[in-house]
Amino acid sequence: MSGRILTLVGRQEEPPPATPQAAEKLIGALLLHLRQERGLIQSDVVRAVREVGSVSTLSRCENANVKLKAEQVFALLRFYKAPEDCVREAEMLLQWPHERTWWSSFPDVANSTLMALYALESTSKVVQVYQENNVPGMLQTAGYARALMADFALAQYDPETRRKYLAAIDRRLEMRLRRQHLLDQPNAPMFMAVIAESVLDKELGGVPVMREQLRHLFTIAENKPNVHLRILPGSAMRQGSPLHPAITLCKPHDDATGRAVYLEDKNVGGKLLTETPQVETYMASMDHWYRHALSKTETMDRLQYYINRLTPETPR
Repeated sequence: MSGRILTLVGRQEEPPPATPQAAEKLIGALLLHLRQERGLIQSDVVRAVREVGSVSTLSRCENANVKLKAEQVFALLRFYKAPEDCVREAEMLLQWPHERTWWSSFPDVANSTLMALYALESTSKVVQVYQENNVPGMLQTAGYARALMADFALAQYDPETRRKYLAAIDRRLEMRLRRQHLLDQPNAPMFMAVIAESVLDKELGGVPVMREQLRHLFTIAENKPNVHLRILPGSAMRQGSPLHPAITLCKPHDDATGRAVYLEDKNVGGKLLTETPQVETYMASMDHWYRHALSKTETMDRLQYYINRLTPETPR
């Protein structure tokens, strides 16, 4: 399958598919769009395309109420004289691999926006992240992630809400660690992360947990060739800051289309942007601040500085 998420004709404002079922919904929407664009009613199409068989079958195809059959989809596309790029996109969506949609197993802890983000990440050539609240989720240790989730849960005023969030920690942690496997795949995206220095100065989860997290970042920066980790020093932000405290930019293999930005609101979900002007604005901001971040060597030195501060034998 092509390494990009597809947005079909007439659906530019829609989020990318997060599951095979969502991909089929996009194909159905395309078939409906093409038929209506050509001014045809369903009975006209059924008479001309023998592969469809009946009006009810065509209706189910357009609504993706059944598993779509490739021969029916392509017969309809030929009849509608669909543009070649639409045919290619439909073909890719029909081949959407179930094994790559691990996130569809977590509907209890991931909303549709998060699932769309994971789908985008899994088919991107480059994933670019800025974080000034905490270590990016893709680079968190289990201990750090658990502490982050527990802090949020315990901050809830309502006892029932607090209990609910505490009960979901193990499940959310499983999902977060599963997400990180992406960076170990043979076709892993380039992961470019800029972390504000203030994140390193926290002791989230206590000294041992934070020290483990910083050592993990150091190891990744030193040894993982597809991960480019940079620290944005506090001095760089004296006269400004990025447009949002937690940004993820996904760039597909076809860099001209399909780019998206995810803005994370601290512990309460986020928003996915796909409109080109918005995406390009955030791209420019992230590129600007990446250039103002420390070099790889300087980043590792700064990480070591904070690791030393958390080492018991080192005076603080």
